[in-house]
Amino acid sequence: MPVTIDELSAQTDALRKDTTFLSAFGIDASTVKDRSQVTQHSFTENGIEVHTFVKVYSYRKSPLQRLWRRGTARLETRNLLYFKTIGIPSPRVIAWGQRKNAIGKIVDDYIITEAIPETLTLDAYMTAVCPDRSQSSYCLQRDSIIEQLSHATRALHAQHFYHQDLKWRNVLARTNGDRAELFWIDCPKGDFTQSSIHQKRRALKDCATLDKLARLRCTQEERLRFVAGYLDQPVEAPEVATFAQAISNYRRNRFDAKDERQANEHKAQAHAAKTK
Repeated sequence: MPVTIDELSAQTDALRKDTTFLSAFGIDASTVKDRSQVTQHSFTENGIEVHTFVKVYSYRKSPLQRLWRRGTARLETRNLLYFKTIGIPSPRVIAWGQRKNAIGKIVDDYIITEAIPETLTLDAYMTAVCPDRSQSSYCLQRDSIIEQLSHATRALHAQHFYHQDLKWRNVLARTNGDRAELFWIDCPKGDFTQSSIHQKRRALKDCATLDKLARLRCTQEERLRFVAGYLDQPVEAPEVATFAQAISNYRRNRFDAKDERQANEHKAQAHAAKTK
């Protein structure tokens, strides 16, 4: 592991601020009623305007929510710092903080990250910039996306770290020359595990989560190239076909079936509304 857990914890704690730091952005965390709220703000640092995203997590749904658990903002800060140590570009964390009540229950916490200019979510980027492989420039950008995603995912899993929410909206992209440049952002669920059973399932989940949109937006060859890069094997290797099938099976069982159920529920609700 590039850094130890203790080193990561020390770096994380060094960025902790109290709630007055959040108040300087004009935000009162106690007014956030949803599970989380993200807003954009700016401040001046060394005479330079810095654009930021401020995310506030609220834990007010039940009296015991987060009583014995870590704060989300601290974990997300640690994970973004960790990404950088293994070479995955991610936003700079400016500060994080949390507020507890009298019995030690976290009632809300926050994380402030610096905005990365000229970026789009991966889905929006591919739609706007490289929607298919019909032009050579599209191919270069799409190939660079596959390469970066597969190598970054492999690097994480090699250290027994699993993202657990590796959706396209949690990856930002922008053009850098003839290639795409990726940044990993939100990661409040990611963590390390030494359990071999959990490692196998979480590795499949991360890859299958990426495949949810990849099966709609990418060719079969591109999806196989992701798996080959992830396994560090030639695309024609038997291991690539085997793991690609495992990813598809996991995606169908966990995600496709759920999406289909939700679509059917929406259709039923729309039909019921029309017949009223």
